[in-house]
Amino acid sequence: MTKSRPRKVLGSFLVFLGFWLSPLSPWNDVFTNVPIAYAFGFVFSFFYPPLFFPLVVIGYWLTNALGFVLMHYGYAHLHSRHGAYSFRKHWKTYALATTLYTLLIVVLIWYGILPSAQEVVGFFR
Repeated sequence: MTKSRPRKVLGSFLVFLGFWLSPLSPWNDVFTNVPIAYAFGFVFSFFYPPLFFPLVVIGYWLTNALGFVLMHYGYAHLHSRHGAYSFRKHWKTYALATTLYTLLIVVLIWYGILPSAQEVVGFFR
């Protein structure tokens, strides 16, 4: 087994995990991103309960940003000779992409193209 094989396995796993968390796979939200965001909001709301919902939104946004970071890191890990990666060089891109995705979802909910959280919950009642 060569040194490059473990690097490829790790890089591939990180790309997959990043894709799973990223907004590029929105079907995973119900199973992964929303529960993680809910847990994030729940834990931190112990300190100040009115922050629960804003923290859920922030947690959701962070899971999507983490997805982009992991995808990029995994890809860089796969295709670089020394595994060099600099988060500092790319953080603005991650923040911009995640923010644009969030704004797109808000606009789609605002205009009734996507259902709101209350509509989804009401559908299952």
